[in-house]
Amino acid sequence: MSTDRIEVYAAPDGSPYADGSHGYPANDLAHALALVRKRREPGQRAVIWMAGGEYAHAAPVSFTAADSFTSVVAVDPSNPPVLRGSARITGWRPVTVNGVDAFAAPSPRAVARRLYVDGVAASRPRYPREGFLRVEEQTGLDPAGSFVGTLFDGAASFRFAEGDIPSLAQEKAVEIVVPHYWVQERMPITSVDRENRTITSSLRSIFALRDDAAALFARYYLDNVAESFGEVAGEWYLDPTGALVGASGPHVLYLPAPGVDIADLDVRMPVVEAFATLDGTAEAPVREVRFEGIRFAEADFEAVPAAVPPFGVREDPQLPADGRYAADVQAASSVPAALRFSFARSCAVVGGAIERVGGYGVSLDAGTRGTLISGVEFRDLGAGAVRSGGGIDALAADYNQANEVSDCLIERGGQVYPNAVAVLFQHGSHNVIAHNEIREFLYSGVSVGWMWDYLHSPSEGNRIEGNHIHHLGGGLLNDMGGVYLLGIAPGTVIRGNRIHDVECANYGGWGIYLDEGSSHVVIEQNVVHDVSSQAYHQHYGREVIIRDNVWAFGRNGQISITRPEDHVSFTFHRNIVVGDGMPAFVGYPDHRDIRNFGIDSDLNLFWDAAPIDGAARAANAARATGADGRVGFEIVEPLDDEWARLGHDRHSVTADPLFVDAEARDLRVRSGSPAEELGIRVPDVRGAGPRPVAERRHPLASETRVDPFLPTQG
Repeated sequence: MSTDRIEVYAAPDGSPYADGSHGYPANDLAHALALVRKRREPGQRAVIWMAGGEYAHAAPVSFTAADSFTSVVAVDPSNPPVLRGSARITGWRPVTVNGVDAFAAPSPRAVARRLYVDGVAASRPRYPREGFLRVEEQTGLDPAGSFVGTLFDGAASFRFAEGDIPSLAQEKAVEIVVPHYWVQERMPITSVDRENRTITSSLRSIFALRDDAAALFARYYLDNVAESFGEVAGEWYLDPTGALVGASGPHVLYLPAPGVDIADLDVRMPVVEAFATLDGTAEAPVREVRFEGIRFAEADFEAVPAAVPPFGVREDPQLPADGRYAADVQAASSVPAALRFSFARSCAVVGGAIERVGGYGVSLDAGTRGTLISGVEFRDLGAGAVRSGGGIDALAADYNQANEVSDCLIERGGQVYPNAVAVLFQHGSHNVIAHNEIREFLYSGVSVGWMWDYLHSPSEGNRIEGNHIHHLGGGLLNDMGGVYLLGIAPGTVIRGNRIHDVECANYGGWGIYLDEGSSHVVIEQNVVHDVSSQAYHQHYGREVIIRDNVWAFGRNGQISITRPEDHVSFTFHRNIVVGDGMPAFVGYPDHRDIRNFGIDSDLNLFWDAAPIDGAARAANAARATGADGRVGFEIVEPLDDEWARLGHDRHSVTADPLFVDAEARDLRVRSGSPAEELGIRVPDVRGAGPRPVAERRHPLASETRVDPFLPTQG
């Protein structure tokens, strides 16, 4: 059956003068969209068919309300079109820098953080080469002072230790990088006062320059240091003036590996900030714009954006409105994306890829509803894959809802902003984050909600289901979770996820983490194992239901609460809880004492292959900071008997759950497991992660089909 839609064709060898027919295709997306605009009647559908191959993508393409009902589709998904927002670096000549023979070529930008060599991000030279320096002093800050009371006492300058800062020929090209708390600050240097050992940045750190729970001043290193160039093959440096190589204008310096001919390398620098923007308004939203099977590669912003309030947090009224900070308060939440949707309705990105970008892959900005991101491969991201923002008023036009991110492969993110979340949904309701694989990020995998404490939150009815989330953290930051929730969230469900290998720096490498005020959430049928803190952690909240999960092999116990309260924080029934020398429930001998936990726990199956005497189910622990700044964890008060006296787990059982293969982390159970008598619905998470295409049922997931009638094909 034919349609009345417009059909326009594009090909890498097309012409900017073409009519967009099958035999005379346009040369890029911008030209193809211009042809659609000339021909369409209001509301008419259009398809831009893109042939396989590489397209030079010189500038973002803007879709407005008048461009609604346009699909941009790969002619052959097995030979996808690749829209590249980069320029190839050519004109290499040999140079000698720091006594090392290297190569230099003119740069298309004077400021850049990313360079890709044969599709792989090259590193910039850093100092020190390994490890970190440590701030000697921030004026007025006691690093052992109140964690909360000093949190926002940031600074734009600090005192460094004698001999720590090397000679810097181009000091204003250098960034101070400070990983601490749950953020990483990037502070461009403006001056170094060597007499007073003071270094100053153009940006103020959002948080105090301390190493959070370690009660020491912060760690840091210097990024993009000319004097370190040449120490490691494969690194690059951007000489912003050309002075280092005796040239005029910005130049890229690169040191190939021994035996590699630089002429054989494909060296690219991003030169566009975004590939496409959907620029609707509250009065005229963009509707049903689709990208199917399109690969987007290499985009980054030239001017590094400062983090500027408001951040949508409680502290906003106390932060200077004109403040410029070196990091967002959380989750790199204002970092731009390569595909940007505003006031978009029922739009979609299906299949294809977004890779090698300097910020987020996709941002669902204000007023985006009913959008589908499905089957997309996100790789090598400066920040995260998908960020959804929007307003706080559920009745306002800028509120986001009913969006879905599903069946995507999301890997190697946070490369510039380690504090970014792979999939971040701030305010919003009835969203779905399902069947994605998320791996190799340096902070949380999925984060939903943006309201601290028990204040009203519009984030409700969200579903986080069937995701495989693993290998997060890398030991760099803190206070993270495979799944992280904030605020009151009735109707929100975390179900059927497999989460493992989450590693923090000092504290808070959790599997599922419900932060301040998280309430009325159902957590069921998940398997969480091998995390550096606890498998489940709740800061504080009320009336959470936790049932039919497996919590196993947390390094600091399996379950904990930061702030016990008088009400029921959570109901914990029919779970399998397994340790290896660590108790099920852990607290600390202060206000976090396990005897203060307001929970209803029963009908659970506990096991520990190497139990601490009297602490198989419950204990208090201590955390001491070592000389190297590492925060330890030690059980100091076994409390199994006290736990029973308080009435917890009266009908629970301590027995081997008979896992199929605990060593291989197949945590299903064999026939005859004690879980059967307890009525535990033991989760099977082998299906976590992307599903086969045929099982993806979203109404917008169906592919656009070719019109079979030849006249429409040119």
